[in-house]
Amino acid sequence: MNEEAQVQYINFTVGDQFFALRIEEVHEIIRMIPVTTVPFGSPEIRGFGSLYGKVVSVVSLRVLLGMPDREDDASTRIIVVPYKGGFVPLIVDTVDSVVTYDRFEEPAEEHKRFMTGVFREIGHAEDHTAGILNLDVLLGMLTS
Repeated sequence: MNEEAQVQYINFTVGDQFFALRIEEVHEIIRMIPVTTVPFGSPEIRGFGSLYGKVVSVVSLRVLLGMPDREDDASTRIIVVPYKGGFVPLIVDTVDSVVTYDRFEEPAEEHKRFMTGVFREIGHAEDHTAGILNLDVLLGMLTS
């Protein structure tokens, strides 16, 4: 997977885990927007917000990945991704950096459903790993 090593990724956190998306999968990164909650809605959908003049469902990536939701804070960000002709805002805890990873591995069996791989960045005080999310699978979970 040498060609993968030359691709840039947006590194972000959800809970205590690092994840990444290919930079070309990200339309924009913005601060948290006002969200109107809807009673009895799907737990992954935090509510509705206005994005580019349209009302869109705002998705909690924490809940979608099976983690408990948390209160937003100053580091909360929205990663806006294109999906099926529109845009989906994904709430993440922090956006860390743009990186090019140097080692690609297969994800653990329990993560293969929603991750295409795991990158390990070597040369820091400790190894840094990030799961590469498969947006088609993750966002497809919203409609199933």
